[in-house]
Formats: sequence, structure tokens, C-alpha cells
Amino acid sequence: MLLERAVNPPRWLLERMPVKHLLMVGGILLVAAPGEAVPTMADVPALAKAAVARRIDVPASAIHISAAKPSSKMPGFVVCGRVDGTSGAGGESTPEEERFFVIIPGDFAILDQDGKSLVDTYWSENHCE
Repeated sequence: MLLERAVNPPRWLLERMPVKHLLMVGGILLVAAPGEAVPTMADVPALAKAAVARRIDVPASAIHISAAKPSSKMPGFVVCGRVDGTSGAGGESTPEEERFFVIIPGDFAILDQDGKSLVDTYWSENHCE
């Protein structure tokens, strides 16, 4: 009942309430809304491995994290690492390592196959090597 009134306030209340207060009420509702927990540093390795595994078909044991740390440029964490023997076309395995870069939260994974220069840029800006 209370949530219904907050979401659909009476018309007379809206007509008398300044916009500033409406925005504040909406902000309070957004803050109080349930959602996923913010990841901690302990969660980061598993989340990064899951993000890489979604992009390429390799076992978790083939994914090696070189660096995982809080991001200096955005909220969350950055993870750098390498994947052993990525799957090639047709499912055959190649001996070449592939680097990756992941942003947590968001599970944004970039691989060497997306562009080596792009991974180079993220690695150098985040001091991965």
C-alpha cells in the first residue's frame, strides 16, 4: 500500500509538491529498491572468469588472472589476464595465449581477438604489466 502511494501519489499532492521534492522522493525510492549486491574484491576473480568464459569456450582452469584491482578511473574493478589455448574455428585448440581485460561490475570483457591494440590500450592505462 505504501509503495503504491509512493509510485502513484494522489493528484492533489503532485499539484502542490515542487519538482525538487518529487526528484528527491524518486531518488529515495531508487536507493531503497532491492537489487544485486555490489561485488567485492573477493568476488572479482570468479566474475572475471565467468565473463571471459561467456566470450570463448574454455575451461575455467585455462583462465589465468594477472592483476585484479580497484579501478582508478571508474567505480568497480579491472582485471587483466591470459587464456591458455583458446578454441579456434571448428573447435580445434590453438597453443597461443590470448590476453583479456574485464571490467567489474558489468562483465565487460575484451579479448586479443577483438583487437590487440585495444587490449594493449586497456592494459597500459590500467598498469596490467
